[in-house]
Amino acid sequence: MIDTLTGIPNTLVRNAFQAGAKVRHARVFHPRGLRLAGRFHAAADFVPWFGPGERAVIGRLSKGIGTPTGIPDVLGLAFRVLDRDDHPWDFALATTGRGTLGRFVVTAARGWDRACFGSLMPYRFGDDAPVWLFAEPLDDLPGTASLQALRDHLDNDRLLRFALTAEALGGTAIPVGELDLRRAEPGEHRTDFFDPILNRPAGVALVPHALDRLRESAYTGSRRGRADQNDTPPT
Repeated sequence: MIDTLTGIPNTLVRNAFQAGAKVRHARVFHPRGLRLAGRFHAAADFVPWFGPGERAVIGRLSKGIGTPTGIPDVLGLAFRVLDRDDHPWDFALATTGRGTLGRFVVTAARGWDRACFGSLMPYRFGDDAPVWLFAEPLDDLPGTASLQALRDHLDNDRLLRFALTAEALGGTAIPVGELDLRRAEPGEHRTDFFDPILNRPAGVALVPHALDRLRESAYTGSRRGRADQNDTPPT
């Protein structure tokens, strides 16, 4: 009986996202994006989780709502890196604040240059205290929340470099690694979804568990809704 009751919110969320994806013929959020590929190099403290040296990455930068050019939007950074065992490890970040409360709230960014991407939910690595992950650009990016401006910026084989850090509540930022991304070549991007709940190493958890399950229900519903359309997914 308890399992049935606790499963009701998950079912409602899954069905709602499935219906939303059907109506939109795309993801409920972040329907349009730019496919990327590159490398991730972990900082020393996180090599035991990611593995040494450069790790292969595919990624996606996107707009959450799809506002017209020049209008602020919630921006997204999702990427898949191969972990220490060469298994896929997915991250899905959105523009947030970095303060005690701001890290819990998605925020609209005026441009890619001002975007601070956060995990919203904290990660627990092994038995360590929970930390939030943040990614911030290391180079000058377009000052508008436009995908076309980002495409133009990546012309001539430019890279997008991000510093990934981890930060506990009331703590200081700890380097996690550097992410280098470029425009993906045809055939290099072999997935339509990034699922940080499904794809992560043993010993790494998103907390609290109740929100973990709700988030997975949302991802599952959105994928089912897009599959029902039998359409080619948007980039």
